[in-house]
Order: sequence, then structure tokens, then C-alpha cells
Amino acid sequence: MKDNSGPQQPKHAYGGLLTELPEDYLASVEDYHRLAYAVVGEARRVATGRFGLRSLAEGFGTPIFDVPMGRAGEMECRVWIAGDELHAEEGGVPRSIHITTLAAAAAFVGVAPGTEAREHDSPELGDAERWLRVSPEVGAHLVSWFRLGNDVLEQLRALPGAVDADEVQLWPGHLDIATAIGDAEGGTRATFGLSPGDAAHRYPYAYVGPWGEVDGADPYWNDAAFGGASLPYSEMLGTANPADAAFEFLFAGYDSING
Repeated sequence: MKDNSGPQQPKHAYGGLLTELPEDYLASVEDYHRLAYAVVGEARRVATGRFGLRSLAEGFGTPIFDVPMGRAGEMECRVWIAGDELHAEEGGVPRSIHITTLAAAAAFVGVAPGTEAREHDSPELGDAERWLRVSPEVGAHLVSWFRLGNDVLEQLRALPGAVDADEVQLWPGHLDIATAIGDAEGGTRATFGLSPGDAAHRYPYAYVGPWGEVDGADPYWNDAAFGGASLPYSEMLGTANPADAAFEFLFAGYDSING
């Protein structure tokens, strides 16, 4: 896969996806990752104790959550990212700013940059005054990537035999969108998700992470980084519909585990 020469738009339903990822793509993803766990997820956590995010019609961010207002009761709020902008809505009143620093983003939503949602694979919080490496193109790509992931994972959860399927969530600590399906005690449970890229994978990928043992001789289980299976972004974009390719890959893992 080429990783430079500027953004181009693919011809499918997820038009924000980049076919050519910029040279600094992963560095930009890491800064969106910081913003997701330290500010967007933190805004929900401070109010509710929960920090899971969602793919939204407008971008990706929190579901609607209630903020206590003392004697005035509660006010519905939400916070989300779209492109290179951070949006908030309180009591039906929307506002937005261009993303600059973590400190400015946190002040905009009324929290301090936090690490409660940080995971082992999250980038360090770092200097909250450093300007974040965001762009309209990478931001739109992430919105489309998580939207594709949400559609595919909801399709997987709807399978007639899907047992104990978790709600699809975008975990800010990992910056991936995922669900878990299957019987943990019966050895058939696995995590199914899509990541925009991480330290072990420079580009986006779909993955299946089994909770139990799988047949290591099966070439499907091809990812040594976490003992599961992954489908590279380049293979998805090489098909007529990347969502179909992602679903077929995830279903193959589901079928292997439940076969």
C-alpha cells in the first residue's frame, strides 16, 4: 500500500475512507486517540462513570448522557469529533471549535484531560499544550472507518446464533470499535472489531480476538501480535465493497470458533 501522494476518495458507500494514507497517518491517529480517551471519553466518565463511545451520524463520540444540574435537574449532553473539529451539545444547544491542544479541548467541554479510560495500548497523555496532529482528511477517514465498523459489527451481532452479543462500542482507550460474541465458558467467545491502526499495525485492520484456544495450524489465525486474526486495510480496499470484505472476514472467524 502506498502511504503518501495525498488523499483520494474511493467509490463506495464509505466515501470518507482514504485510499492513500498520508505519511504521518499513524501519528495523527495517536493524537485522535489521546483526544478520545483524555477528553471525549473523560467528559462522559466525569458525569456518569462510563466512558464508552459510539459511531454517530455526525462523527464519533459519546452517546447522549445526563449531567446533574442541582435543583434544575439534569441536562442532556454529548461530545463528538468530526474531521478536525470538536463538537459539544448541552441542552440542545450545539457549539464547536477547531481541535488545537488537549488542554483547549478539555476546557471546551469542561473537564481536565484525564487518563481513567487509558489502556495498555494507549499513547501517553504527554504535553496537554502541544498542538495535536489532526486534519480534515484523517478525521473524515476515521469517521467513515468507525461507521463501516459499526455497520459490519451490527450485522454480525444480528446473526441468528450470536450468543451474548455485547453492544457495539468504540473504546477510547484502544481507539477501536468492537463487540464480543459467544459463550465464554464454552470456549466460543471472541472479540470482533476494527482498529484504525496501532503500534503493531501501521494501517487500519479488522480483527478477531478469541478468548479461548484456537487451532494455531489454521492459516486464518494469522496475527502474532495478539494471537488472533487480522485483515489488512489494503485487502478491504481491493474489493468492490470493503464492508462486505470485513464482514466475510469476521464471519469466517465466528464460524471457525463456533463450528
